[in-house]
Amino acid sequence: MDRLKAIETFVTVAELGSFRRAAARLRLSPAMATTYVNRLEAELGVRLIARTTRRLDLTERGLAFLADARRILDLVRAAEMSARTGEKRPAGRVSIDAPASLGTLYIVPSLARLRAAYPDIVVDLTLGDRGTVFRADGFDILVRVGEAPLSDRVSVTVGATRFVLVASPDYLARRGCPHRLEAVLDHDCILYSSTDAPGGNPWRFIEDGVPRMVRAPATLTFNDGHAISDAAIAGLGIAQTLEMLVREPIADGRLVRLLEHQCTATTPIVLTCMRDRYELPAVRAVMDHLAREIDWGLGSSPVRSG
Repeated sequence: MDRLKAIETFVTVAELGSFRRAAARLRLSPAMATTYVNRLEAELGVRLIARTTRRLDLTERGLAFLADARRILDLVRAAEMSARTGEKRPAGRVSIDAPASLGTLYIVPSLARLRAAYPDIVVDLTLGDRGTVFRADGFDILVRVGEAPLSDRVSVTVGATRFVLVASPDYLARRGCPHRLEAVLDHDCILYSSTDAPGGNPWRFIEDGVPRMVRAPATLTFNDGHAISDAAIAGLGIAQTLEMLVREPIADGRLVRLLEHQCTATTPIVLTCMRDRYELPAVRAVMDHLAREIDWGLGSSPVRSG
């Protein structure tokens, strides 16, 4: 058995959740991908993947083996690159999961510089609505909004951003400008919904120095920050969103800030990575690039913990 190919096949199946998709990426037939994993399991004497007709799940042994298998593959790729070029350059595949709005606005524009610095690193960037979920779920690096939990991970706080309340001049001309928090609740409200808050997240305020959470009545909900700002610009209601996502429409007058004295609550923007993954040169290089080379526009320097 080609053990290295079997390990690569297992890792790819685990990451993609499908023998068919893994086979396509590795340019194998689905039957051959299945054979590689079956033989690997037989060689190890343990079940790595629990298969059903509907889904694939890693067993407890499979999850433990996955971390070591990834490390093996990354070290092999780095060794191959060193042998070919005579240089020890970071090489391998690095997966990143980020909220769609932050990924589009901040990460994607930085990828050209990342590729120029590290041409042997392949980046898999997933953009979704898991921006407050800190489970690794197979990703190397998470870009998250909120406090990173204490665990065996390396975390970098790249700054903090405020929750701002905004609406378009057209909407305010039609519906009036609220000057009290209670008055906002009589307006059309655009909320952020996510996997952990499907009905919409509560809005955050600071009132008389005390944090306050308000459950605004939802007129519209979105799981993407850009969609929220676009809906507010279109005059569909009042929205609370991250200041870092609406600087331009506020500056050019498409959005107006409301209740500024009560919208001072902040949240950190965090990069986080499990410690065993951060030890890999390619993962460390990408995480350091995200922390140091991106102008997050948050007015503070990265702070590392863990």
